[in-house]
Amino acid sequence: MGNELKSRVKQRNMLTLAYLGDSVFTLMVREALVKKYDTKPNSLNKRANEIVCAKAQAKFMEMIKPELNTDELDIVMRTRNAHLNSRAKNSTLTEYSLATQFEALIGYLYLIDDNDRILEIFNKYVAVEL
Repeated sequence: MGNELKSRVKQRNMLTLAYLGDSVFTLMVREALVKKYDTKPNSLNKRANEIVCAKAQAKFMEMIKPELNTDELDIVMRTRNAHLNSRAKNSTLTEYSLATQFEALIGYLYLIDDNDRILEIFNKYVAVEL
């Protein structure tokens, strides 16, 4: 991962990174559920919604924060300072902010093509919840 690529990605709007990260994370959760369970889509969707929600993502963010490197912490801190125009239903403002930070981190890692790091985070913190 070149520093030039990281620099360009860091210049993006943090909420745009969160938008992408939400999609990447949702796909990862759905793929893992389909691989783990042979059940009806309605059941899979219910379980996916329990993982891909602000409350769960906030929990993941709090767990991984101590392990983040400088670049990752920079993304998290910049996202924390971003102006959030909305809030997810059934979550507090703090949970929503942490969830947005988590999504931005995933979006950042995806754009710099650090799939190994995404998988490391996913397997260590998320897969155990499935």
